[in-house]
Amino acid sequence: MKTGTKVLGVVMLGVVLGGAGCAGTKEAARDVESAVPGLSQKQEGVVTNVDKDGNLIAVKSVDDPSAPPAWFALTPDTKMEREGRLVSLDDISEGTPVRVSFEPATGPEKTYKVEVLTGEKAGEVKAKAELQGQQ
Repeated sequence: MKTGTKVLGVVMLGVVLGGAGCAGTKEAARDVESAVPGLSQKQEGVVTNVDKDGNLIAVKSVDDPSAPPAWFALTPDTKMEREGRLVSLDDISEGTPVRVSFEPATGPEKTYKVEVLTGEKAGEVKAKAELQGQQ
């Protein structure tokens, strides 16, 4: 009986610790995704160019000011939104603060989502851009 109790105690401890570790595992996965090319990444910046004919936007990152603007291809599958509402390419212009979710690719990045930033977050991105001489 004591052996069965010990085994049950070890199993229960594993379940409790395994469940508590889930949040850490998810956070670690997000860190890996953002650091590994070929996996989804996010970038905040200011739109520097809009090519409506080619369905492309160029975004200058505020987190890496030495990098040139990155081009993002917008497809019918790209979700574009502002404050949870869908927007179109017509709602995005030069100087618009955005957060882009993408997968690195040769040429324009494969873009999953473009969030037009508003409020305090938009102000933060614009302020960073101004400090870097982008606006």
